[in-house]
Amino acid sequence: MAFRFKLDEPIEKGFRRIGAEQIERARRQVASAADPVAEIHEARKCLKRTRALLRLAREGLGEPVFQTENARFRNISAHLAPARDDHVMRETILKLAADAPPASQRAIHRLRVAVLAELADPPAPDRDRALAELDRAVSRFQRLKIKPDEFQTLERGLSRSYRRGARYFAAAYRDNADESFHDWRKGVQSYWRHMALLSRAWPEHFDAGVGIARQLSQILGNDHDLAILKHRLPALALDALTPEERTSIADMIGERQELLRRAARPRGDMIFSERPKAFARRIAAIWSSAAAKGHADEALDAAHKLDEETRESLAGE
Repeated sequence: MAFRFKLDEPIEKGFRRIGAEQIERARRQVASAADPVAEIHEARKCLKRTRALLRLAREGLGEPVFQTENARFRNISAHLAPARDDHVMRETILKLAADAPPASQRAIHRLRVAVLAELADPPAPDRDRALAELDRAVSRFQRLKIKPDEFQTLERGLSRSYRRGARYFAAAYRDNADESFHDWRKGVQSYWRHMALLSRAWPEHFDAGVGIARQLSQILGNDHDLAILKHRLPALALDALTPEERTSIADMIGERQELLRRAARPRGDMIFSERPKAFARRIAAIWSSAAAKGHADEALDAAHKLDEETRESLAGE
């Protein structure tokens, strides 16, 4: 099923439906063993969608419930993280090698050998524990309540989440710190998942926002992967790389991050250019207008059908 609210569905009902679908999808991925890396990656994406859904409904769930459920899904994802993280590390080194000048290829090769030696026996994801927790999560999710059960609750969640993303955006370029850019990526991911959840109101409009935000999330994800590699350099064995090679690799990582962050900024401006409350009000207006449009179109279609039936009846006399 699509990760979407329906215009003619109560908010609480849609919230429960979407959450249960994502949890069950994550469970199927974890239970499968055909392609562990890909399946764990897909399962963790389902859990991220579920947490985005919780953030959107946060104001209606109440803070204690939100904090409890958000922590549960974060912990489940952590049980699955090691295999995926090791795969990302390998891919990051390969990307760095593809962009490195010939003179730096030897240093990259030695880095790859050193890192692969550390990853020779990656810890297996705790599938059994994750499956048991996902089973319990479905049952809990289907009992969650949202008050009030109306779009205004999601509007408040939108405003709060958008404000958080805009704040992280400003902090990232103020501090120029790896952790600040990682925080901003989380805000961007919440934004595009919230736009996806509400996209039935105006698919063309919301899909455009989702597209640019996903581009931005990928750029910031590449930046984060490089940051992890950079911070891993000092922990490598002393004989893994010469001091000159360590400096060369750190410089390459820094240059690549600078390019990525330069590309991220205008995309951030495109997304976070509104005041949070104004942004949320605009989305709420689109949603209510789309719902009204749907009802009006149904009435118009019914009247048109009645007119056709009347004409056919008269023609038959």
